[in-house]
Amino acid sequence: MSAYRPDDAPSDLRRRDLAPRTSGRGNRSAARPVVQVVGKSRAFVAALVAAGVVLSGCASADGGEETSTTTSPAAAGEPGNPWDLPIEQRPALFDPCAEIPVEAIEEGVGKAVEPSESLTRHRPGRLMGCGWINEEVHVTAASSWKSRSDYLADQSLVRVADSGAVQDDRGLRMVEFGDRTDSTCLQLFFTGSGAVWVKLDIVTGLGRFRGAQFVKACDALEEAMVPIMPYIPEGNF
Repeated sequence: MSAYRPDDAPSDLRRRDLAPRTSGRGNRSAARPVVQVVGKSRAFVAALVAAGVVLSGCASADGGEETSTTTSPAAAGEPGNPWDLPIEQRPALFDPCAEIPVEAIEEGVGKAVEPSESLTRHRPGRLMGCGWINEEVHVTAASSWKSRSDYLADQSLVRVADSGAVQDDRGLRMVEFGDRTDSTCLQLFFTGSGAVWVKLDIVTGLGRFRGAQFVKACDALEEAMVPIMPYIPEGNF
């Protein structure tokens, strides 16, 4: 979509009424009635205009049928749906590296983590991602403008039942297609700062998480998300 451009306003051309002129050498008595008629006509028009202003004021004061088409400042300032805008006009994507503190990740997984350069993406307007790892799990958080329908059509992902404390009407929970070990889980939110997701991968063979074994990734993510949730952007789009 092209950016809006102000319309080219037409020139403000106005006609000036030219009163008929009479020659000074002609019959001056014949010119007088014309002057009087013109004067009376102008006085009559001025009276009509004045009457119209008075009637308009009365109609407005009495709550007549006349309605204003001017948009109120409050309505003009109301935020719209950023997902309806062209990509280049949308707000900046949520940056998990800057917005999610490492302490929230560590609290969620129950032990220390290290930032992962291989899981970090910094493509403003397209993809912003950050990753934290330890010997048990990899946690990734990212944002993009990929829509809900695009995620649902993505054949590499499968939607699973929405349940748990962090699930609400904004959420969408998915797992990787073909994951038979329940080792990966993805939680999505469609916000005013893009589609934000948090993914947890269990990397141990016994599915170890916070001292327990054979933990499913979605159960681990459910627990890990609790301290992360306050940092997820608002919005439900």
